[in-house]
Amino acid sequence: MPLFFLSYAHEDNRNGQVQEFFGDLSEAVARLAGVGWDQAGFVDGQMPLGATWSQELADALATSSCLVALTSPRYVVSDYCGREFRVFADRVDAHEREFRRRPPAVLPIRWIPCDRVPEALTGFQHKNFPAGAVYAQDGLLTLKQRRRHQDDYQDFVDALAKHIVQTDRDHRLLRPARRPVLAQVTSAFETTRRRPAPGSSAARSPRSTSARHVWFVLAAGSAAELAGTRSGAEDRYGALARDWRPYRPELEAPIGSYAGAVATTKSYGWTVEDAVDLAEVREWARAHNQIVVLVVDVWSAGLPRYELTLVGYDRDPDTTTPVLVPWTAADDAAADGNQRLWETLARVLSHHVVRNDPAMWRPEIATAGRFHAELEDALVVAQSRIYRTGTVYQEPPSDGPVHRPILEGP
Repeated sequence: MPLFFLSYAHEDNRNGQVQEFFGDLSEAVARLAGVGWDQAGFVDGQMPLGATWSQELADALATSSCLVALTSPRYVVSDYCGREFRVFADRVDAHEREFRRRPPAVLPIRWIPCDRVPEALTGFQHKNFPAGAVYAQDGLLTLKQRRRHQDDYQDFVDALAKHIVQTDRDHRLLRPARRPVLAQVTSAFETTRRRPAPGSSAARSPRSTSARHVWFVLAAGSAAELAGTRSGAEDRYGALARDWRPYRPELEAPIGSYAGAVATTKSYGWTVEDAVDLAEVREWARAHNQIVVLVVDVWSAGLPRYELTLVGYDRDPDTTTPVLVPWTAADDAAADGNQRLWETLARVLSHHVVRNDPAMWRPEIATAGRFHAELEDALVVAQSRIYRTGTVYQEPPSDGPVHRPILEGP
């Protein structure tokens, strides 16, 4: 039974930094607990395939004393990480009901800072580790990588190891009645959103006025709307546009959340909206020099609720809103001849097709990795164009004479 389970987004380990951290923490835990290094912690080196967890991973989720969650922009949109987190959160809740004590067994660690933290994470914040300003602002990865902060990094690892060993001795988190099954676990980061009635008090939350903000507007139907035309619709669509997962199974996260994670790494705030609100969103974005990115599902372009909206948008000579169109091998297989779909897209976005501006018109994006690269480039281009054409706000005139500040030396 491992003392801790390390949960992380697999893309965050491309340079081996997560694996190195796991080694450092395992060594510290093993030393304090008097166990073998291989008994200290569990980390999964492979992304689970299909709808199953390996038996080893499922057993580690069910028996580990603590969850160490390396939070990052990629982590908070990962369906797999959300499911791992759910298993431990449920175990903590069950333990609290049984013993009237809430064990400090779920440990979110700021690996890479992210602006949007799921509500599930906020209830498990622990402040008994030596953090400091660098950790608070830049995260543990930065602390680990900078040589001048090696002592701070080691102090953090030692304090975390001490917490894990103490929690294992004092609480012994309850095991679930059955081994967890991936398909039966809902991500802790997934929230159910219902579209309020227009005009209701809950219809619109306060909007950002920062120029460092991106609106991801999705033209994607629901699973029910597309069931008759798109085979496998239930695997890639949900009840709302924001549930659209065009790159599944390569990418389990909804495309809007994935795009938001990309924007976060570029220091943008972000919001996901349905394309039925495109005109309203663009008006707001123009007034505040914000970026709008339109992501269109070819299968949904001809739906009545999107067709007029897209046609109206296409007639507007705006050159700051990039359009991204995912199209995967799964779409090819399901389309069985896709000429009709592309003709529909060309009809509702005819000016984009004719102009064929490669900076703003990005069709047939075949993979999640390619979408990531296209989006990063599109954000740079869109921001540059907004700098040239955006709204200029002038300072209000002063009623009196302007006094320039004078700096006096010692």
